[in-house]
Amino acid sequence: MKYLFYTLLFVLILVSACTKKPTYKQVNVIPEYAEIQSKEDIFSFTDTCIIPYVYTKVISLKKLSVKEKKLKFVEMLLPSILFIQHDLNEKIKRLEHIESWISKNQEFIKSDSIFLFDLYEQYNCLAIEELKIRLKPHAPSIVLGQAAIESGWGSSRFFQEGNNVFGIWSYNAGENRIKALVGRDSTSIYVRKYPSIEASIRDYYQTIAKVNAYKEFRNKRSKITDPYKLVPLLFRYSEVGDVYTDYLYKIIKNNDLTKYDKYTISEEYLKEERIDLSR
Repeated sequence: MKYLFYTLLFVLILVSACTKKPTYKQVNVIPEYAEIQSKEDIFSFTDTCIIPYVYTKVISLKKLSVKEKKLKFVEMLLPSILFIQHDLNEKIKRLEHIESWISKNQEFIKSDSIFLFDLYEQYNCLAIEELKIRLKPHAPSIVLGQAAIESGWGSSRFFQEGNNVFGIWSYNAGENRIKALVGRDSTSIYVRKYPSIEASIRDYYQTIAKVNAYKEFRNKRSKITDPYKLVPLLFRYSEVGDVYTDYLYKIIKNNDLTKYDKYTISEEYLKEERIDLSR
C-alpha cells in the first residue's frame, strides 16, 4: 500500500512537471511623465543612474546660454533614449527566448507567435535574425548628436510645438502634424506632432530600423558599438551626405557625448514581470 502511494505521488509530480505552464520573465521600465514649463522643470542628473522621465511638453531652449542649452537638451532627451533602448533590448531577449524554445521543442507557443509576427509586420521582415539586427539600438551619443543637429539643440519650432526632435516629415493628412513655414517647390511641408519626446525618439529608431537606406548602418551596428565607426554610415540621412556625417562626428566629439553611452536607468524604476505564455 505504501509502495502504491509513493508510485502515485511520483506520477502526479511527473504529470504536473510535464504540464507546467511556460513562462517568460521580462523587465519593464516604469517611467515618470512630466511637463516642462520652465528650465527648472527639467530633472538634472546627479550620477550615471537616472530616473526615466518622459516629457510630454517641452520648451524652446533658444534663450539659454550655449552651455546651459546643451546640458538641458541632453537632460530632456537621454531618459527617453535609455527607456527606448531598454525596451528594444528586452524585445531582442524575447526573440532569443523564442529561438531557444523552438530549437528544443520544435514548435511555437501561441503567444510567442503573436509577439513574433507583430514585430515582423512592424519592421517589414520575415526572419528572427533580421529582426534582431533591426531592433538593436545604437549608442545614445549618436541619437543625441543627430537630435542636436535636427532641432538646433532644442531651439526649433517643431521641437517646441510638436515634440518633434528630428524634424521627421508627415505625408499623411490624417495624422497629427504641423505645417512648416516654408515649403519646397511650391509644395507645403508638414512634420509629425508627437505626444511626447519618447514617441519622437521611438519613431526615429523605427525609421533607422525599417528604411532600406540604412541597411549598411544596421548591419555594421549589429557587430560593433563604437559610435565614431558607425557615424560615417549615416550619410544617407541627409541630402548633403558626407558633409552631414562629418558634422555629426564633430558634434559628438566636441561635446563629449559618448560619456552618456555609459548612463543607465535607475534600478528602482525597473520592474520584473513574469508572463504566462500559455494564454
